[in-house]
Amino acid sequence: MLRIDGTTGGSSLNIQNEAGATATFLFQVLRRQKWVIGGIVAVFVGLATLYCVIATPKYTASAELLIDTQQNRGLDVLPQLSGILDSGMVESQVQILLSERIAKAVIKELKFVEQAKERREQSQESLVARTLGMVLPFLFKPQVMSDFEIERQQIGSFLRELKVKRIAPSYVINIDFRSPDPAMAADVANQVAESYIIDQLESKYQATRRASVWLQDRINELRDQALAADRAVQDFKAKNNIIDTTRGLVSDQQLSELNTQLVTARTAVAEAQARYDRVASIVKQGGISGTSDEAVSDVLSNEVISKLRSQYLDAVKREADWSKRYGPDHVAVANLRSEIRGLQRALFTELSRIAETYKSDLEIAMAREGSLSKSLEGLVNQAKITGRAQVELRELESNAQSYRALYDNFLQRFMQATQQQSFPMTEARVITDASAPLSPSEPKTALIIGGSLVFGLLMGVSMGVWRERMNRSFRVPADVERYLGLDCLGVLPLVPSAAGPVAGQSAFDSSVGIFRQVVTDPFSRFAETLRAVKVSADVSIFGQSVRAIGIVSTLPKEGKSTVSANLAQLVAHSGQRCILIDGDLRNPSLTRRIAPKATKGLLELLLGQATFEEVAVVDPLTNLKFIPAAVPGEISHTNEILASEKMATLLDRLRQMTDYIVIDFPPMAPVVDVMASTRLVDGYVYVLDWGSSHRDLAVHTLRNAPKVYEKILGCLLNKVDVKAMKSLEDYGSKYYYHKYYANYGRDR
Repeated sequence: MLRIDGTTGGSSLNIQNEAGATATFLFQVLRRQKWVIGGIVAVFVGLATLYCVIATPKYTASAELLIDTQQNRGLDVLPQLSGILDSGMVESQVQILLSERIAKAVIKELKFVEQAKERREQSQESLVARTLGMVLPFLFKPQVMSDFEIERQQIGSFLRELKVKRIAPSYVINIDFRSPDPAMAADVANQVAESYIIDQLESKYQATRRASVWLQDRINELRDQALAADRAVQDFKAKNNIIDTTRGLVSDQQLSELNTQLVTARTAVAEAQARYDRVASIVKQGGISGTSDEAVSDVLSNEVISKLRSQYLDAVKREADWSKRYGPDHVAVANLRSEIRGLQRALFTELSRIAETYKSDLEIAMAREGSLSKSLEGLVNQAKITGRAQVELRELESNAQSYRALYDNFLQRFMQATQQQSFPMTEARVITDASAPLSPSEPKTALIIGGSLVFGLLMGVSMGVWRERMNRSFRVPADVERYLGLDCLGVLPLVPSAAGPVAGQSAFDSSVGIFRQVVTDPFSRFAETLRAVKVSADVSIFGQSVRAIGIVSTLPKEGKSTVSANLAQLVAHSGQRCILIDGDLRNPSLTRRIAPKATKGLLELLLGQATFEEVAVVDPLTNLKFIPAAVPGEISHTNEILASEKMATLLDRLRQMTDYIVIDFPPMAPVVDVMASTRLVDGYVYVLDWGSSHRDLAVHTLRNAPKVYEKILGCLLNKVDVKAMKSLEDYGSKYYYHKYYANYGRDR
């Protein structure tokens, strides 16, 4: 038997103590009980939020001002208009914000006095006020207040709710205003900042206007100076015949172009001279050879020379042939020699004509070179004169550019000053606009909700730990190894329900369904896990020719019949002989699914009333043989039947006919049939329903069946929600590698 804990020997079955509150355990609790923890946290946060909603709120709106002289330094006309801030100056601005001048401006802008008068009139006109005034006129006499008194009252209330402070050590001033109405709090804070900025703008206006007047006078003076400087530049250019283009002076462009033409002309002279010298040397040689006229391209391309040379070579060939045939003194040979000499003279005459042509081209090229050289010399002299004049021109242009730049600078400053006069700048600017606060400043919502969040989290974790302690089911393979001391052979994922055989039809007559899972999807996790079961059985029951495997569970409906049918089909589908026996004589659910119409089965086979061939149901797809349990009614002593000698004899006879025997036994907790079968089987596979099988019941059941426990090969976790188990099991668990079973070898 394969076991994880090698120290667990014999039939010992010990429940290990619960894990302590380690960091790993707490992390597992957070992952497994996240929804419970989240719900508890949500309840506490909800209660805290409800309290904050019921409590009378007070809203505080905040705006921030920055006192910064650098922001408008570029628009300053004179340096003295901007000063250097110090702490005392910033504190002075705080006092200005708290002054009655700013308060009156805000009250006037937001019409607080008018609103106060309307509220007083409405309160005096109410039914309660009129009744009290008539009943107790000496106590509830209407009080008449002037606008001045209402304004003073509003100023006092306003200054009590207004808080202005400097955020040291910066130049930022914070403006806070409290009000039961969040929108009013934001409006007042923003209006305080706006009224302060308007007050500052008014003080800037006069200084800006004076600077604009001075700038305008200075601009008129600079404009006249710039115009005079530009006029002097243009007059000097006209006097010295200096013409500018976008690419420079015209004389410089002509000089560059003429220099390029002169270089080209000199190259042409050199080429013409070389051609003429070559032809002249050929003519001067006084003879012709096979290659002498090939040195000049025009000789090769000349049709006359090509024709004469062809005639000459033909005559030479005939002269040599005839001299050999008729002798060198023959008349015909002498005539050919005369013809050859004539052809030579014609060739040299044509070469001389080509030489004269080359000579003419050479003279033309030399004449063009001389003309270009004279023109270049004249332009160079003119460039020297223009260069001396440009020295003075650059000085005039520099003066003109200086006056123009100075004029443009003052003109730009004048435009800025004019704009600043129409909308002057101030050192103060709002860096944070007050907005209607979403949460009241009183009560302290964030603190209350934060505390409830922490407390709810503590309570949620405590509840999660309690639920973990109270959950007694098998949820991960490690639970099987920890509490039962058995090896977990694998996990069988929950297979989605698919169309199977109709009611009254055998599962062997359908190619789909849960009883056909290993056949229809042989590369699934389900099939691969059952292969692991078969391998474990082969290793554990090594040495026996026939392996009898019993499939058991603690309670009904944990999936043992499905595991039995699929395991048997897996073995048979691999080509080995296998017999599946429905050993549940109390509730033969496997028979109802595979052989619903069977009238003979295991009992008839034991009593000798039928043969194996008569009762066996053969699967046409895998050649699996199934022995049903055709029970005519309720049988009380099923354990006696399984423990009988006839049953042992039957299994011995079946061992001679097959390689594997898979027996679907009844659950162990309700009946004792499994304990009566320990001498019939070689090993058991214990099926546990994931998340449902109670581990205390499983431990109690196995503890009462020590002989069964000794032969258990391992356990299977059935109906597993793989995604849910990943959140329960530790990361990196060895039980997750089976996710590759379905794809390994198929992604090539």
